[in-house]
Amino acid sequence: MNKNYFYLFLPLLLFCTFFNADAQDSPVVLRDTTGNNLKNSKLTKDSSLIKQSMKTATVASADSTPPVVSHLQLSLTWQSNAVNNGRKDSSVIPLITPEISYIFKNGFEIDLSVGYNTHEASPQVNQYTLAGSYSYTAGNYSGSATVSGFIYSKHSASTTAEQKGSVASANNYDFGFIQPSLNLTWTFGTTPSDFQAAFALQHEFNIGNLSITPTTTMNAATQNAYNAYYQNRRFSIPRNDGKPPYPGDVTITGTVLNANKFQVLDYEFSAPIGFTAGKWVFNYTPIYAMPVHPADIEITTKTNHHSLVGTYKQTLPNVFYMSVGVTYDF
Repeated sequence: MNKNYFYLFLPLLLFCTFFNADAQDSPVVLRDTTGNNLKNSKLTKDSSLIKQSMKTATVASADSTPPVVSHLQLSLTWQSNAVNNGRKDSSVIPLITPEISYIFKNGFEIDLSVGYNTHEASPQVNQYTLAGSYSYTAGNYSGSATVSGFIYSKHSASTTAEQKGSVASANNYDFGFIQPSLNLTWTFGTTPSDFQAAFALQHEFNIGNLSITPTTTMNAATQNAYNAYYQNRRFSIPRNDGKPPYPGDVTITGTVLNANKFQVLDYEFSAPIGFTAGKWVFNYTPIYAMPVHPADIEITTKTNHHSLVGTYKQTLPNVFYMSVGVTYDF
């Protein structure tokens, strides 16, 4: 394990173990913006929706009884493309992500995952993620607080690849007929940092062990990490054939103008589906993202003899993507 993760993992483990020994059993069946366990709203993955529901419906079964003992959980998720706030790379980046989690009965959780880019001839590591979270509930309100650290491969072309970590707060209130939620995230790794607010409305339908949660989400954020992606990766990272996108004597960089402006970036429509069979949970999440407010991009092209600067407005088509996953609770 990377030594940076060891230093982060050790205090989290000691902290959670201490509280686990003394705290009373507390419910951890919480819901995030996709109608699922709030411990899964770590906001660590490439999609603004999937990263809130990586293990969809893990505890959204017909019996929502919280676990009575601390336990281990393993999950495997395939995501068709790396999309964040409706933004994606020029190449498709499908990810398969195994994750190991330890869930404490007092609401703490530690998660470690590795995302692999399966579009390469031989799958390449896209990112490592370590997260620690605490979930809580009070009446119809449920929430979670999560601290995450990311290490992206230097070859990753994900639009979030310049991020180093995040601190997130997820908040949900169940009115019965509708469940509004507000997730707030501070993402660091670039200067200045990014702030994001995701507001969602959802309603969960249960048929036996099957759950379906139609959800609509609005994401608003700054784009400093997206600007860093344009400056450092968009025009320089080798894509599927392993070759640089431009000849060696041509250097192209991009700058997202007004990247520090906080604004609505996309609207997302999804319907996470989960099926529970004993300790197994199977899930499928289709997502349709409609990005808005395309950025003005300043492009600088340099050769051995001269440089050229131009500005264009990016094209942001609507995008459909999905995730399929399986989770097992020990």
